[in-house]
Amino acid sequence: MITRVARRKRLLLLTVLMGVAVCCTAFAQNSEVRIASADLKVAADTMWVLVTAFLVFFMNAGFGCVEAGFCRAKNTVNILGKNFVVFGLASIAFWIAGFAIMFGDGNLFVGLKGWFLAGADNSPAVDAAYQGVYSSISWAGVPLLAKFFFQLVFAGTAATIVSGCVAERIHYRAYIVFTLVLAGLSYPITGHWIWGGGWLADLGFWDFAGSTVVHCVGGWPAWQGSSS
Repeated sequence: MITRVARRKRLLLLTVLMGVAVCCTAFAQNSEVRIASADLKVAADTMWVLVTAFLVFFMNAGFGCVEAGFCRAKNTVNILGKNFVVFGLASIAFWIAGFAIMFGDGNLFVGLKGWFLAGADNSPAVDAAYQGVYSSISWAGVPLLAKFFFQLVFAGTAATIVSGCVAERIHYRAYIVFTLVLAGLSYPITGHWIWGGGWLADLGFWDFAGSTVVHCVGGWPAWQGSSS
């Protein structure tokens, strides 16, 4: 009789343990599915951001061809070289200071953290889960380098807008200095006001496609340069 009761207890205990194991396995599989789904979303979002950034990046080639086509043949090399170099210089300036000024935590006028893209950041975490110094762009669920590259191509585009307007009207070295100032200081400050949580954003200013941040910041100096 004792043996039979003991067997029943053992069988009951074994059944409970098996049930717990099945539940744990199901929970683990469900968690893996959730993690895999989240990773897939981040991968898809990152791919999309990079593809769109590549399209904007190759606009520089189009700008170079348009400018060369509208200018005299003797200036073709200078114009194409200027469009090639401008993006490299814009990349350096935006990496050193531009991205930090534009999206780094700071005040209503300028970002003060994240120089050299070295600030704390746990992207692709978003919103409340985000911990870092680029709070104004924490809504984007992609890695930091993807965010940087996407914003970089627009900084380069703003500088390239000026190139066409001042073609055959500006010294090469003067344009190089101008590119560093625009991509590293002027464009990021304006961008911070609107996209970085600055004072214009506080007033309810919206700029979805860069008509002010990109085209006006490039257009105003282009207008001044071509009219002087």
